[in-house]
Amino acid sequence: MSYDPSLVLRRCLFVGINVSSLALLYLLAAQPLISVFTDQADRLSQARTTLSEYRVVADQEESVRAAAAAANEAASSAKFLQGASEGAASASLQARLKAVADQAGARVQSVRALEPTTDKGVRYLKAHLELAGPVAAIYETLRAIEGGEPYLFVGQAVLRMPAGRPDTSPTQEPSIEALLDVYGPVRSHAVAH
Repeated sequence: MSYDPSLVLRRCLFVGINVSSLALLYLLAAQPLISVFTDQADRLSQARTTLSEYRVVADQEESVRAAAAAANEAASSAKFLQGASEGAASASLQARLKAVADQAGARVQSVRALEPTTDKGVRYLKAHLELAGPVAAIYETLRAIEGGEPYLFVGQAVLRMPAGRPDTSPTQEPSIEALLDVYGPVRSHAVAH
């Protein structure tokens, strides 16, 4: 076999042109397609992640709706002072305090509204109650105020024994005077801020 340099050169040139053509084809066609497929795979992965996050949120819908319903029910329940306005709720509080004291056997000397307050986002209506009566009646009044609904709290209480009257017998239960500052939460939608 004879060695022909032109044949070797042609073969080298043929291989070189084919390799260059393949490289050019790869750079112009295959690499952009691979890049597109890679981008699509990344987008699909992100879409799957987002979908799983949405499903987690959707799965919590029932518990969120239940919590919202419970919050709405709590805000409108008998646990809060009721009234179409803050003034109506305050009047209702004063009437309730008078009724509770009367039912317990205490004499109401006066009841008046105090300045409402807001603490940690909860609006409270206040009333000052002055009453007198036997110790048992005052005790029952306090129990009834703090033990029922709507929730009421005695913020300040001053108890004092009035000066002894000459017509009081030693066997008779002593009478005391009580000055009470009572407050209770009011529904937020009934309050004018």
